[in-house]
Amino acid sequence: MASGVVLVTGGSGCLGQHVIKHLHLLGTVVKEIRILDVVKYEQKLDFEIRKPMKTYVGSITDQSMVNKACDGVDVVLHIASLIDWRLFPNHMTLHEVNVTGTETILKACKDKNVPYLIYCSSLSIFYGPREIKAGTETSVQPQTRLYFGAYAKTKLKAQRMVLGADGSTLKNGKSLRTLAILPLPLYGELDYHNITPSVQPFKDKTYTLIGPMTAHVHYSYAGNCAYMFIKAMEGIQRNPEVGGEYFFAADDTPPNIFPETIRPFFEQFNVKTTSWHIPYWLIMSFVFIVYCVFYVIRFFTPVDLVNLGFTTGSVSFLNTTCYVTYDKAKTLLGYKPLYDYKTSIEMSKKFYAKVV
Repeated sequence: MASGVVLVTGGSGCLGQHVIKHLHLLGTVVKEIRILDVVKYEQKLDFEIRKPMKTYVGSITDQSMVNKACDGVDVVLHIASLIDWRLFPNHMTLHEVNVTGTETILKACKDKNVPYLIYCSSLSIFYGPREIKAGTETSVQPQTRLYFGAYAKTKLKAQRMVLGADGSTLKNGKSLRTLAILPLPLYGELDYHNITPSVQPFKDKTYTLIGPMTAHVHYSYAGNCAYMFIKAMEGIQRNPEVGGEYFFAADDTPPNIFPETIRPFFEQFNVKTTSWHIPYWLIMSFVFIVYCVFYVIRFFTPVDLVNLGFTTGSVSFLNTTCYVTYDKAKTLLGYKPLYDYKTSIEMSKKFYAKVV
């Protein structure tokens, strides 16, 4: 990089915090780290600050704010996103943040001559009824239906915009190079959305299996996902021909049925699983009925009802095999997980012990 200025959008979130940590530890040519988030950045991971940082508090939909943050930047790591796969997601806000926000970032890159943009997409753009086994970026095909609906659709649309902009012309006449990283469901420090809510309600209790749960699901450690962003940042500058590509951010966490995937944390908090399961058709019918009842009630009451995160999509996800490889990232980006599985679990346990 010429000046080594990196902008991280969404730097206050779980993945953003891990990316900033690894920019400090491993970004040898990074001279300055900028952070743009609606929440003021506060360091929440344990690491040594080695590089100057500048924080911008504002939305990625604010063009003037994004332009200001992008001025003089060499690489944008666009991680900011709204994750909403509840029973009644906010479609308007999802589109505003995930799609319009990404359009704003793209425009700022072109106007401010930022040569590299790396977009944080999501593997949810491939979660659907068709099973995926040892999937690669070339073998995995689009699904006819997406389990996480509006959220996944906005991420897919934004990814297509970013990758479609690869090779486009900047204001100074040079080219913009882009690529996308697709995280799996993450575990690790600052994870409040995956493992924490799956374990917390069942601490010292019994977890009832929802459906047979014999499908293999795939998670990855947040630190390894963050490391892929570092390798992508290096790789696209070393070889601009990787522009326009996307990469699965997997690591060596083994795919397994959900109860076994989460077993280390169940054991940590004395959570047992039932030897029986609620029939898949029954739980799906129940969730559908709840949806219909809530849908009707919302027309007759101004009061905001509880918006459940328990959906037919989340039940289907836990009962549909989907696991992928990181072979493409290994070949084209030189990526290899920084943390082995055992280390990832041990580091994660220390965090969950504080929050569960």
